[in-house]
Amino acid sequence: MLKRIIILLILVIGFFFLQLFIRAGQFKTIVNKPAGEVVAVYRNLPGPEDMQANYVLHKMFIAAANRRPSNSNAKPDGIYLLDLASMAPPYLLATTYTKDLHPHGLSLWSEDTLIYLYVVNHNEEGDFVEKFLYTGSDTLQHLASYSSPLMCCLNDVAATGPSSFYVTNDHGSRAGFSRKVEDYLNIGRASVVYFDGSQYRKVARHLNYANGINYDRRHDKLYVATTTGKALLSFTIEADGGLIREHVVDLETGLDNIDIDRQGNLWIAAHPKMLDFLKHAADSTNYSPSQVVKLMPTNEGFDVEDVYINDGSEFSASSVAVSTGTELFIGGVFDHKLLRIKLNH
Repeated sequence: MLKRIIILLILVIGFFFLQLFIRAGQFKTIVNKPAGEVVAVYRNLPGPEDMQANYVLHKMFIAAANRRPSNSNAKPDGIYLLDLASMAPPYLLATTYTKDLHPHGLSLWSEDTLIYLYVVNHNEEGDFVEKFLYTGSDTLQHLASYSSPLMCCLNDVAATGPSSFYVTNDHGSRAGFSRKVEDYLNIGRASVVYFDGSQYRKVARHLNYANGINYDRRHDKLYVATTTGKALLSFTIEADGGLIREHVVDLETGLDNIDIDRQGNLWIAAHPKMLDFLKHAADSTNYSPSQVVKLMPTNEGFDVEDVYINDGSEFSASSVAVSTGTELFIGGVFDHKLLRIKLNH
């Protein structure tokens, strides 16, 4: 009897790990697919996890942070600025914020020449959304800090106005064993929270690692990328900010941040082998494959194209991709570099 129980336990554990490896993409064969010629690699910044461009001012804002504390030579955490006209190396913007700023997700809201930046910030006091104003100088004016018990595990933010935004909680648990259970058993406890300028409320629940989020201003739609869910979620927005799910696009890869180009196409950076990502997080010498997916809206949903795939030797752990039309910028979670590629088409 004991022997049968042991055999059964071995089979159950083996089945669990098989399913885990399948969900994480560990059996995928990575075939490198360049997006074009690499024309620059910027290295004078910490990990550029998220970024967004303003094409009126020809500026790209980059949320960069050192996620390897052992790296004593890392550049300071903060918001970096890349001039898309000169293409000079990005530089750190000063701020009037007086506390520690460790940026994660980032979103812009533009009105004429004013740019409001919403930045997810993780510091010793907790998770916050910081609001800044950019007026053209090299100093960001800090306007407000937002926090709520509903915002437990912030990842990314999408501004919908000068005083409103959506944010993703990538987990339901802030830390500890329950958080690991969510990931390894693929339990959907992530959520989306909406702040309308005065109140916070959850508008989407039971998501599998809600990660990147972006607002399509022209079509009044919200997009959410799920990492362990491996799907892009598309929502229409109700008058009160509530969400109605429209499309679920299964992309079979661990999705990260979303950028929307000037034609309305979505560019999503991804982690095709998620367990390799965890190994890369622990040790920079372990490669984590990178992927950039382009989604082109159609009447029925989206056409999907893999624009960039790399085994990690050129770029590991891609988390954001921004296309200017002729060039593609790829940033990552850990590596202290930003890739600039001249697109093939």
